[in-house]
Amino acid sequence: MKYRSAHLRRQLTARGVPTDLLQDFGADAWDPVMAEVRTDTGKFVRTTWTCEVDGRRWWVVIGFGDTVEQVLSGKEVGPEDAVTEGPLYRFVREVNGALMDEED
Repeated sequence: MKYRSAHLRRQLTARGVPTDLLQDFGADAWDPVMAEVRTDTGKFVRTTWTCEVDGRRWWVVIGFGDTVEQVLSGKEVGPEDAVTEGPLYRFVREVNGALMDEED
């Protein structure tokens, strides 16, 4: 993974974020928290994952091109208005399924 900017990487290093250890992203070892999508197209914008490094929980936001956009530590809370059912949720699920089918 790469970082959105050198400035972000410097900020994370200054805050003591273990950026080298967080490079070992693996969907099998990290827990998905949230996927943000465009409501007009249903395509992914970014995903949020949690992982544990050295006994500490980290929240990592990954955007387009496997770029780290933000890293938070501790117990952050996602948005309460996240869509988890209904017509918009079904629309996104259909778009995602079609995109995955295109990759086969």
